[in-house]
Amino acid sequence: MKIKSTLVFIGLIGLFIFSSCKKEKGCTDFNACNFNPEARKDNGNCKYIAGCTDPDAYNFNEDAECSDGSCIYDQFFELYIDFWNEFGNQPFIRFDSDQSDPEIKIDFDALYAGVNTGNLTNVIVNNVRIIDDLNVNYEILDITAYEKRNDISDWKEDVEFIMEYKQVDDLSVVLVLDTSESLGEDFEAIKAYAIDFIEKLYNNKPNTRTGVVAFSDEIRTYPISSDEEGIIKFINNLQKGRFTTLYEAIDMGINMLTEDTGGGKAILTFTDGTDNSSNGVSANSLFNKLTGDNSNVKVNSFTIGLEGKGGVDKPVLELLAANGGIAEFPKTIEELGVVFENFSKSISNVYNLTYIRNDQIIRQQNAAQLKFVIKARPR
Repeated sequence: MKIKSTLVFIGLIGLFIFSSCKKEKGCTDFNACNFNPEARKDNGNCKYIAGCTDPDAYNFNEDAECSDGSCIYDQFFELYIDFWNEFGNQPFIRFDSDQSDPEIKIDFDALYAGVNTGNLTNVIVNNVRIIDDLNVNYEILDITAYEKRNDISDWKEDVEFIMEYKQVDDLSVVLVLDTSESLGEDFEAIKAYAIDFIEKLYNNKPNTRTGVVAFSDEIRTYPISSDEEGIIKFINNLQKGRFTTLYEAIDMGINMLTEDTGGGKAILTFTDGTDNSSNGVSANSLFNKLTGDNSNVKVNSFTIGLEGKGGVDKPVLELLAANGGIAEFPKTIEELGVVFENFSKSISNVYNLTYIRNDQIIRQQNAAQLKFVIKARPR
């Protein structure tokens, strides 16, 4: 029995030694980016700089030692168009919203007319943005044109008829800002967000011109101008008031932009409640005013509704996010700050597109089917 016990003991020791030799080696420092929870013995190869390690990514970090999954790559968005030119000098385009990617923010309901320049026709589309469902704005890098060819039953790249793009520099923006009592102790933070929004607009686009319409029971305005310091002082001096004259305030903001000559126009409305004090103005009349504007540059309308305060009317704010604008509904004051910051990027990064083609006669019933692949990256 002693011999058997001794043999068993020796066997267990051997198994323990063998198992110890097989212990996995790796980085055992919990603070390292390549920490290995399975490792029992440190291999002296701990790394601490995390980031994007793919050299093909937009945000490649040559100092990064571990990939953190943050790599950003160029994205591609498709825009579909019907084009016709009945008499060779009356070009029109209409966008196909069903086939186009929803990230492309454009007035899909509009019919765009162009002009002739020599033997070429130009159709200009104003105030175009690319914004995804996370409210990330994209910078356009390139646009490749394709035309549907019946003879090959496929899309063919077109190198002669192209879509040019240009960032809008002379941007006009009106901030419509709720200053009602329901904002309570958050009021000062909201003013700080509004000021930060204005400052970022000027930083992103130095030629930006801005105006403010502040509303409660009283409406106070600062006209559209390049006076950044004056606008910030105006916001700092705002005081809370009773009631919510939301619709009249938006109407004033639209009027300010309609009379303005900027190459890009946007209105951002913030509220935490519903209209309870306007006279003679409704949400539908504002929507019709925004979408029925026949000027060359329509107003892109963006809206923010802070939930949990006065009870925002989501359907109304979604309706008024028109002409390529979007609506956001943050639930906390902290989320609101992020939304304001994202909108400062989205609103300032806007493009004019110009489709250039020859003056060939194309009947509307046989409209050319066009596809544009837009290469872009997050901004």
